[in-house]
Amino acid sequence: MQKINKINQINQYLLEKYPTVWNTKIVWMLLASLLVHILFFIIGYLSHLDPVSLQTRTVRDDYFKNGLIFIHLIISILMIVGWLIMMFKNNAFKNFYPSSRGKLFLQFVQYFVIIFASTTFYFSYMSGFKIFVNHKYPDSEMKENIDIVNRSYPFLSQNLELYTLENRLSPKPFYDLYCETEIKKVDRNKKYFVYYNRVYQYYTMYSKKSYKKDENHAYILPDYERNRGIEAVKSDRNDNFETFYFKKDVVDLSSYIKSTAPSYYNFSDVFYENNFAVHDYEDSYYTRYDDTNVSESDLKSRQAEINRKTSELLNRNNPAEIEKLLSQFLNISEKFKIRNNLKAKEWTNMVYSPQNFEVRYFIKTYKPEKGEKYNPNNSSYYSDRENNEVAEATAIAVDSAAASYVDANGTIVDDSISITEFNPEINQQISPEKYFYNNVSEFYYYQDNLKDLLNNVDYVKSEDFFSQNIHIYLWIAFFLSTLIFSFRITGLKSLLFSIISAGVLVLAVVLITVLYSFSHIGKEEYFVSQLGLLISIVILVIPLLMMNKFNKLVTSIFVNISLNGFVLFVLLIFIIISMYQRDACQGTVYDPVKGVGYEDCQSIIDSLGLFLSYILLVIGFIFTYFYTTILQKWKARSE
Repeated sequence: MQKINKINQINQYLLEKYPTVWNTKIVWMLLASLLVHILFFIIGYLSHLDPVSLQTRTVRDDYFKNGLIFIHLIISILMIVGWLIMMFKNNAFKNFYPSSRGKLFLQFVQYFVIIFASTTFYFSYMSGFKIFVNHKYPDSEMKENIDIVNRSYPFLSQNLELYTLENRLSPKPFYDLYCETEIKKVDRNKKYFVYYNRVYQYYTMYSKKSYKKDENHAYILPDYERNRGIEAVKSDRNDNFETFYFKKDVVDLSSYIKSTAPSYYNFSDVFYENNFAVHDYEDSYYTRYDDTNVSESDLKSRQAEINRKTSELLNRNNPAEIEKLLSQFLNISEKFKIRNNLKAKEWTNMVYSPQNFEVRYFIKTYKPEKGEKYNPNNSSYYSDRENNEVAEATAIAVDSAAASYVDANGTIVDDSISITEFNPEINQQISPEKYFYNNVSEFYYYQDNLKDLLNNVDYVKSEDFFSQNIHIYLWIAFFLSTLIFSFRITGLKSLLFSIISAGVLVLAVVLITVLYSFSHIGKEEYFVSQLGLLISIVILVIPLLMMNKFNKLVTSIFVNISLNGFVLFVLLIFIIISMYQRDACQGTVYDPVKGVGYEDCQSIIDSLGLFLSYILLVIGFIFTYFYTTILQKWKARSE
């Protein structure tokens, strides 16, 4: 009873001192919204207590997949409907109570704030989720865990293709050289290496920059190489040029290569890299081919660093050190609840082969059902590239590999290269595919789940959920506010007629545009945008200049459409400007000094990006403030 009396006292105080605040019920709506926001924050914080819940690719969509979005919508609808019922009991403006422009605009702002607070529970949920992840998985601990995972990953032998010779990047010669693996491109008169039906030959490279583009805006090879049919083995693209790399001389790496079979010495893949791990390559001998392509060269540097650390660990020939590393990895896996049946001791015995550290056993990526044959391609992270490599490697004919090339005269010449010329004993050897299946152990490890967890933790920590989604809720709140404001000012009858009229106008514009398209004049987008602009100007002008020339109901239609659609009118102006900018630019700008043609055609919408949304919102509020004068004039007219 005391609480009810307290509420009544507050309401009486607001009625006497702040009648607009009392009328909109903003105090009670914000209080109710705060309680719901706290509830969703708690749900977000507790939603992923179990690490298994983070072992999915779409953790950011859990809010929508798990049904919380429906609870969100139900609560928002109930709150807004209840608020409207309470608020519509009193309408000072409709009953001709004196109301200034400032008071009317303040009502609109309060509508906006109430609706925004009643619809943005998603942000509270994600805030709770994000705080939990930062608390449960601190940066320093995750950085250390990822380092252990990356150093242990070479021994998680689940894919043979990661252990073949072309993956090797350490020591330095492997990093700088290009490994040719296509049989038809291997020079048989110079040193090469063979593993079953695969051939490896190492080349030095030279580079050339190209500033010329073809008609598709793709950079073309330098004239000398293009005229002689010399293929580029790789390229790094810059804004104004592309660097092409070509094979030069064959290098004999026999002093480094003791075995061509799959080996832990060849492994150079990075399991995971997050935003918090710091790598210092300044003192390393690994240099980049092209500093302009930072992402690709940096990845290669990181891969080479993994290869180097793995080789150094193997060279120390200390099984106890390997077992310690694998134990740390399994402890992390247990903490993250990653499904596996590995034991550090048995795993070390599988890895330890001091002669050449060849891969003798393979670990399954999942636990097959009873009676099910293991299929490594079932793993979602067994990428298409790796699948293609496996398929190509096992599909190459043992007897011969067909090849064709273009000679100096431009004639296509067919050539059949026998694999037995490279590997005469191939018929006595086991294929990589058979070797893999013959040596798959009963151990399994769900590395997909670990990747998902690490990726989701990093994503939740670093992602700006607010900036990405705030625009949706801002515009929902804005348009609902203008709709409610229109209803409060003009009434239900006028609002319904306005909605019907707007629909008829849109339909008319569509039909006229369809008829125009039959004329085959072209540029329908210009026609429909300019027609829409003309209609919008007429709708805006009538309440401003011809208020008294039409019936009050008729003018209320123009008033409502103007109030609710002015932002769209401004957006249409931006769109038309952007269309003309793109046409004037025509896609390219040519630099006669460098002889470079490059794309440089940003319209005003491209330049502003999402900032345009905020500009339109501010314009909408400013327009509403000044348009309240028109609303007052309209209301002052006789019925």
